[in-house]
Amino acid sequence: MTAGAASPSAQAAVRGQADRRLALRLAVIALSVVLLAGALVYALAKGSQEISISEVIDALRDRDSVSKATAIIVHEVRLPRALVGALVGLNLAVSGTLLQGVVRSPLADPYILGVSAGGGLVAAVTTLRFQDFPPDAVPVAAFIGSLIGALIVYAVAWDGSGVTTTRLALAGVALTSMFGAFTTTVVVISVEGGGQIIFQWLVGGLYTAGWEDANLIAPYSAAGLLLAMLLAKRANVLALGDDVAQGVGLHIERTRFLMSAVAAILAGSSVAVAGLIGFVGLLVPYVARKLVGSDFRFLIPVSAILGAALLVGADTASRVTLPQALDVGDIEFPVGIITAVIGGPLFLWLVRARRAQW
Repeated sequence: MTAGAASPSAQAAVRGQADRRLALRLAVIALSVVLLAGALVYALAKGSQEISISEVIDALRDRDSVSKATAIIVHEVRLPRALVGALVGLNLAVSGTLLQGVVRSPLADPYILGVSAGGGLVAAVTTLRFQDFPPDAVPVAAFIGSLIGALIVYAVAWDGSGVTTTRLALAGVALTSMFGAFTTTVVVISVEGGGQIIFQWLVGGLYTAGWEDANLIAPYSAAGLLLAMLLAKRANVLALGDDVAQGVGLHIERTRFLMSAVAAILAGSSVAVAGLIGFVGLLVPYVARKLVGSDFRFLIPVSAILGAALLVGADTASRVTLPQALDVGDIEFPVGIITAVIGGPLFLWLVRARRAQW
């Protein structure tokens, strides 16, 4: 046996460790699916009219097995809203995962980096100011706005040799503030007496979500998730650093652009149906990375599932739990408030924890 060769026992130990890591990651994926299923069923059961979980399951299996009123509430009111919430959460979480891979920092998020703000501004303009604009084309327009926002932030943060987390964060916050002001202006001058619509655009909400929105966002979610998975191996190589990535023949800037474009597709389509929901793309990848590590082949699907579960749960809390806790049952809070309360402190902690690296 040569000096550099590993012994059979060492090789077996390495294989055993890899197998245990794979089993753990698959278990996390399975548990995440169970969590999402539980969040969906709970969302369908809770509301102004309580429905038992057994009735919800019966209605999903066969709507004729329950009363007509229960079937309408489950299938026509709560189910489309829950599905839209799940898809929006999936989109934002995967978008954040990709952006964090692009900049190699856990501080990246479509909301923080101005990606959502660019999509939100274009979506607001096309929806509220152009009455004849095709609704099916709004996500496409929002994607273009999101991509423009990402490019502006990256260009501002670029100093000729690269970008830093500090410059990206500052540029993203500035662009989000500017685009947010423009979006507020567009919404205010376009909506009369539509307080919930204003909240939907500016804070993020699912007030008007229905089957039309679910059908609108679903193709973008499916395409974006598929493209993200196809980029997973490149993202893993990119995470090793520019020198290593170049050494193995990876086109670094092309990969960053593709990852940013897919992130813009996902964020833009989410903004088009749910407005500006922040911090999902920051919080979920952070948790997913703690659970399954930094391998994007597992990080992306876990982030997608957990993002869907988070937003479905947050929406249920915003429309049922929080109003009941505050004894204002006739008021529905924007889901963006819930995600901001959870994700905002995490962002501040990450900024403080990483200040020495700036």
